[in-house]
Amino acid sequence: MARDHDLSGMPASGESGGLEGEVRICPVTQLTRSDAQAVVRIFHAAFPPEQRIEDAALMQLIPQPHEEPGGHSFHVAMSPAGVCGFAAGLHVTSIGLAYIAYLAVEESRRGKGVGTALFRSLVDHWAAAHPRPPHWVFLEVERPELARDSTAREICRRRIGFLERLGLTRIQADFQAPPLGPELPVVPYWIYMLPMREPDLRSDAIEHALTNLYREVYGLPEGHPLVLHCMKSMQGA
Repeated sequence: MARDHDLSGMPASGESGGLEGEVRICPVTQLTRSDAQAVVRIFHAAFPPEQRIEDAALMQLIPQPHEEPGGHSFHVAMSPAGVCGFAAGLHVTSIGLAYIAYLAVEESRRGKGVGTALFRSLVDHWAAAHPRPPHWVFLEVERPELARDSTAREICRRRIGFLERLGLTRIQADFQAPPLGPELPVVPYWIYMLPMREPDLRSDAIEHALTNLYREVYGLPEGHPLVLHCMKSMQGA
């Protein structure tokens, strides 16, 4: 999966202090029909088909009321007019891994601190909501060299700069996500990581973490060709 189409216009500081007044960030366990429609509209505007799960599957990323800490998290940015952004992620508490699946902001709100606030809200939630916060937070970013044109390439670079200002670092790995639907392609990504609780940054530990990411997010076993390709690329980095 992918996320960060909304990050290209974020403030250079990477801080959420510039969040526009009357926009608030909150975790949700249910959405009204109109809010769900707004989330889907933002989702479709932000991501091309090869990076989108089905709309119904997106709604399934919203945790159920009274669900135990861990598992899925879904945070929305709310303005007086309704939902103007969202972030969805997964915290696998048993292995200390967290993953930001999607983060998107409607176009009129980009560059106003909303994306940063969503990112920080999700990460802070994982840090505080469970007695064992994640060791790492992972997310995928489109690769600039594969952008369709120079404008898209510049957007990718700005997005990457934003993530790096937030403290994330790129893992040297050729990570490829499996197709999300029939006739859709494999999607190459760069993987970025935010160290959290006592992260083990040895190369073999990172390889193990990415193997877990493939398994928990995409359902791929460690012997799958995409997983083996990724591990081989790390060994040659």
